[in-house]
Amino acid sequence: MTTSPRHSGSALAAALLLATAGLTLGGPGTALAQGSSDASADTTHDAENESTPRSVWHHDIGLGYRQLASRIQALAERLKASCGEVDRPALRSEWLAAYQAWQAVRFVDFGPIEVDSRAWQLQFWPDAKNLVGTRVGARLRQDAPVSADDIAEAGVAEQGFPALEVLLYDDVMASHSLGDPLPCALAGAIGSHLVAVSDAVVADWQAFAPHYLATDSYNEATLHGAMQSLEILEDKRLGEPLGLMGAAPNAYRAEAWRSGQSVALAAASLAGLQQYFEPGLATWLDQAGHAELGDAFARQLEDTLDQAEAIDTGIVDALADHSDGDSSSPAAQQELAALYLEVAQLRALLDDQIAPALGVVKGFNSSDGD
Repeated sequence: MTTSPRHSGSALAAALLLATAGLTLGGPGTALAQGSSDASADTTHDAENESTPRSVWHHDIGLGYRQLASRIQALAERLKASCGEVDRPALRSEWLAAYQAWQAVRFVDFGPIEVDSRAWQLQFWPDAKNLVGTRVGARLRQDAPVSADDIAEAGVAEQGFPALEVLLYDDVMASHSLGDPLPCALAGAIGSHLVAVSDAVVADWQAFAPHYLATDSYNEATLHGAMQSLEILEDKRLGEPLGLMGAAPNAYRAEAWRSGQSVALAAASLAGLQQYFEPGLATWLDQAGHAELGDAFARQLEDTLDQAEAIDTGIVDALADHSDGDSSSPAAQQELAALYLEVAQLRALLDDQIAPALGVVKGFNSSDGD
């Protein structure tokens, strides 16, 4: 399987990095991102729901949204309990699990998640001007603690997982303790806002069922959401920070660069496609007489997820190592280049083979579901 022509330049750059290390793509086995096991316990569909791809997708995406709400609730409770006595490792673990649960359903870019820019409320990114760091820093200089209402009325740069990342990892906290009144109130307010957003998405997704299930064009909308998700993962989340898109490497273009969790979040996105998108796609392809493409997608997605989960460093560390000139440091970049190529192959399969086989035009606007 090869990448599409429009990516040949960046794919070649990645391949050259791999060639220096003699690395190969792919790998055996399957795995899920941390934080996804709870949702995977309930993946059986009722017999009457097996008839259409949308019925499978509605069920599975609903599982993903409930998993997100559950993880966010656990995070919010941990944040509230942190005032006075802070268990920073536990907080960071809860934050990552909730953030991964969001990444797993991030491919859904239509329906309830679009209401009031909820996706942006959960994650403001890209953030080229460091608005998140600036706004959170300004909140920490206020005289009075921030309330949940303040955050609900604030801009999206202050409302989501990246804002919490600043409180958990950024140098702005060097002169603060997370247990102090101002930081703790801010963290608790953000947590409460995330609970409100995720609970609303869960409820609205269920209410959305009749329209989603009755509207044929949501097949295309859901497929296009996955296509767009892989495009962003390949080009924006991996290619640009790694310097594989024609510009110099820039670690600060990566997601979650402060925490070094950019690759873990990418793996969570792939795991989400495996759990919440692939079964519905397989149903559609099987009904359309293209079951072999469903099998090919499942294999390539498994290989790509394996590659992501085998990487134990973040993009920031990989680029920092590379700049040190250490003869062994390029290995981390080469692993990331291998992941980039796996994602490119997965995207090419979905865009160039599966979508045409299903009669889906690549330029379909996922927001035009009805």
